[in-house]
Formats: sequence, structure tokens, C-alpha cells
Amino acid sequence: MKVSVKADFNKLVKAFEAAPEETRAAVRLQVKASARDIQEYAREHHKFVTRGGATEKSIMMHAEGNTATVYLGSDVAVYQHEGTPPHIIKARNKLALRFVRNGDFVFCKRVHHPGIQADPYLFDAAEHERARIQSRFADAIESVLGRL
Repeated sequence: MKVSVKADFNKLVKAFEAAPEETRAAVRLQVKASARDIQEYAREHHKFVTRGGATEKSIMMHAEGNTATVYLGSDVAVYQHEGTPPHIIKARNKLALRFVRNGDFVFCKRVHHPGIQADPYLFDAAEHERARIQSRFADAIESVLGRL
């Protein structure tokens, strides 16, 4: 999913013509801030159960130049985000699986896992932040034009 920003391109062109370096710096700053906001919102507003915090920490952000990417850095985060179908888990390297149920250890050769319901927290975060991102870019361009 890509988040695109609708802007008044006439103002953007004017800003680039009048002060290209200042405009480029303002755009880069807003791109990075927008990606950071999406990352933070996704880390704070998800539906999966947090156990150690590793899944939240794997919501990563990379900004370079005029682009930024917010991505999932672990398989578990992808499974939580996209969901999984029902499947069977089998013991591979041992004779049995072991887990705790009702305070007791349970042993079995296989388990019918019900799957994981999708929690598209990254897409939800991007959609939630969309209006703020657009206004942030508009304000940055207005600020550059106001200083000319």
C-alpha cells in the first residue's frame, strides 16, 4: 500500500523554482516525519496480544531522500498483519509438541491451529495519518513560500 499526498502542485513548483534546496529539505523532513508518525501509530494501535514487545519493535521505518518506507521486519509481524489460514502444526525434530494448558503440560504429535485473524495495523495507521500528512506537507510548502 502506498500513501500518496495530494498537493497544490502549482505552489510546489513555485517553491522549487524559487528555493530548490530549501524546498527539497522541507519535503524530505516531512516525508521522514510522516513515516515516523505512521510507524508510531501502528506500534500503539494494533489488536494482537503483546507478550515481549518484539513484534512492535519490528515495525520499522527507513527514509532516504524523498521517499520513506514503513515495513514489517519480522515474520511474526507479517503473520499478525496479514493473518494465516487454519493449519496443522506437527512435531518435526522431537517426538511430541509440548505446551501449557490450564497450568499443566500437554504433549501431542500435532495440533490443529485455528489460524490468525488479519490485523492490518500498518494500513490502518497510514489511513489514520493521511489527513495530517497532507496538511503537514501543505504547511511546509506554505512556509517555504512565505519566507521568499
